[in-house]
Amino acid sequence: MISLDAQSRPALARGVRLRNDPITGEPVLLFPEGVLPLDAATHDILIRCSGQATVASIILSLAEEYETDPGTVRADVCECLAQLRQRMLVAISS
Repeated sequence: MISLDAQSRPALARGVRLRNDPITGEPVLLFPEGVLPLDAATHDILIRCSGQATVASIILSLAEEYETDPGTVRADVCECLAQLRQRMLVAISS
């Protein structure tokens, strides 16, 4: 398993889709075993997980959007991606 670092390129795992719930309009992650409602921060991270963007670029993009220091969002981004990866909802490439 590839470790998660600044140059890792996260993407939604095979069979996982980012959508809006048709009833509530809220963002959800659809996967073969179910649906995961997303909070705003997780959604903001996942929309950047193209498989092309690195973790470092995702952090910089979020820091710019939220007008904060990249160090402030780094831990949250890495923790979010690690948890989603553990659930096999995000794949990491180098």
